[in-house]
Amino acid sequence: MPMYETRQLGPAKLEVFTQLKSQISFSDFCPPAGTIEFNAYDGFLNNSLRLFQISFPGYELEAKIHDGKVFIRRNDHYQHSEEFKGLGRCHVAMQWDTDSIACGVMPESITAASMDAHMRAVRTPFTIPPLELVRTLRTHNLLFNSSYCNADDLFSTILDCLHLCEQDIRKHGCERFSWGKNDDKSHPLDEPEISRFVAGYLSSHGAARNFEVTCEPIAGSGNVDFYIVAPIENAGLGKVAIEAKKADSAQLVHGFNVQLPEYMVRLGTHYGVFLTYWLKSETYPYPKQNTYAELEIEKLHPLQRPPTVRTIGLDLSYGPSPSRKA
Repeated sequence: MPMYETRQLGPAKLEVFTQLKSQISFSDFCPPAGTIEFNAYDGFLNNSLRLFQISFPGYELEAKIHDGKVFIRRNDHYQHSEEFKGLGRCHVAMQWDTDSIACGVMPESITAASMDAHMRAVRTPFTIPPLELVRTLRTHNLLFNSSYCNADDLFSTILDCLHLCEQDIRKHGCERFSWGKNDDKSHPLDEPEISRFVAGYLSSHGAARNFEVTCEPIAGSGNVDFYIVAPIENAGLGKVAIEAKKADSAQLVHGFNVQLPEYMVRLGTHYGVFLTYWLKSETYPYPKQNTYAELEIEKLHPLQRPPTVRTIGLDLSYGPSPSRKA
């Protein structure tokens, strides 16, 4: 197996360490801010290798590991984590926004709430992903033919398209349609209603990229929010389960730890996406965290998951908002 997988879309090039290929996609780098995280085992950080590199004319974002440290670089600015040389399990996180980059390593024995204390950041010039990078992702079909080459290709495509759905929703001001519970525009709808709204947007991408979005319940599983079905070359149908919760849901961790795995088993798939609907505004000041990135680090980041399960936040906040998703 090659050490790196390379994906090319026009002038955009993404190189990813093979073991992380299902966890990183082009769309992770299209928003102005983002987080990539994973768990490391058995002295993995003692290696010297590149985790990923996204390159586009005039723009590069790269992460590496070397001698027990994680390094992140955006164009000419660098930051590195504290050193971790143990053989135990640790959490690794890399974040960026318009004026900083950051990375951190947290040993498993440290409490989840302390991840922020392990993040090291450096200020950078104001930087946003080139608009052409986003346009490139939109205009290039991610399929080579009518069937997906493998399940990882399908999974990466779904991740990309979910990010595009958020951009579509916010571009047209349609986030307001996820609000209005009991005709009160200051409160968001319930999760199943929001999920059908999001699934409708995702379906338009499915029509162009040959996957089907289904909102029907699975026998014996309760109500899975929605799931994806698509043909895999020489392997029948591939499936991706999607479970979603509001950011302030008391069942957030339960949904990730229990419900999503159960849906994946009943669907017969190893691939799953956990969506978090970020709805915080001046009229709906929940949850207590200021940004989705903070919520991710505090509640979801420490939770164990296979590399074929991803967490994604969708910003559906409406009206004056104290913070947008980081």
